[in-house]
Amino acid sequence: MNDDMTRQQGSATRHQRGATRTFAGAVLVPAILIMMLFIPACEDHGLAPGTEGDTPGIGGLIRVRSTWPPQDSVRDLRIAAFRSYPPKDILTEVVSGTAVFSELLPYGVDSIPYRIQSESMNGVYGYVVVAQNYGPDPFQQWKAVGVYTLTGDVTTPSPVDLASGRFLPGIDVEVDFINLPPQPF
Repeated sequence: MNDDMTRQQGSATRHQRGATRTFAGAVLVPAILIMMLFIPACEDHGLAPGTEGDTPGIGGLIRVRSTWPPQDSVRDLRIAAFRSYPPKDILTEVVSGTAVFSELLPYGVDSIPYRIQSESMNGVYGYVVVAQNYGPDPFQQWKAVGVYTLTGDVTTPSPVDLASGRFLPGIDVEVDFINLPPQPF
């Protein structure tokens, strides 16, 4: 009788160990799969909250506070960031890489989100402006219609410091086609 009880206890113990392994496998396998999904996201920079991606740059919102001029006088509208203020020559600065600019901005919209990103963007940009090409010459006929300023005074542009190459959101610019800021170009 003791042998029968010992056999039954051994069988019960083996059954419990098997059940424990099955439960552990049922919990462990999904946990490992979930971890595998997150490991690639953590490889380079971790899960940094509030980041806008790995590519350095600036972004924000352009708000138009006046009526738009006729569409034929807004041949091109872009936000541009220049290293120095005032910029010496738009074309030279863009070609030499000391200025960066956005894609063509839409016409007739009161609020325009934008983003300028480039692996080469770093350091200080002394002048961020919304620029309008108003005539047939795409190399000369540009004017500033909005300036990034923290004080609200468009005669005093605020510099933007990207340090060693980070994305900086919240670089918002107000555009007033009627009351233009000082014209540096």
